[in-house]
Amino acid sequence: MPKRAALLLLMLLGSSLVLQTGGCVARLGRMASRLGSGQPDTILESDVAAPPEMESRHASKIDQSQGRLLGGRFTFRGPIEESDAFAEEMVEAFVERGWSLQQRRVGTHEGRLVFDKDTRRVTVDFRSNPINPAMSRATVLVGPAASANPTKPGDGPAGGGPA
Repeated sequence: MPKRAALLLLMLLGSSLVLQTGGCVARLGRMASRLGSGQPDTILESDVAAPPEMESRHASKIDQSQGRLLGGRFTFRGPIEESDAFAEEMVEAFVERGWSLQQRRVGTHEGRLVFDKDTRRVTVDFRSNPINPAMSRATVLVGPAASANPTKPGDGPAGGGPA
């Protein structure tokens, strides 16, 4: 059924999206792909959104209680075609889950998004690979609202850690 839903979604919206920018078309393609692949859209079945179409590469410092993700560092690798479109999709995914956007800094090939919810903060750092977009990186840091923003070298944009 998910593949049928993805196909129907593409058929219904396809003609109207042809006239729009590549970012919208790319986002629709990712949504259809996710519907058909069964790929999780959250980290560890929590309320923390996972980067779209990205593969989990490493997880550390996980703190979880009663299905609620309280802390952790998660690295992902996968396609980022356009930084703005990727950031917008991440913002939508977090806002849908009750998070509020605190910071949005997006450049041509990298960005940082910071979200707060109750006593938690999530920082999403990402870096696109202009030569091979499929090898782009994202790091999701989850922690207490007062200390989840990384300050140590190597904890910043998605360049550090295994991938």
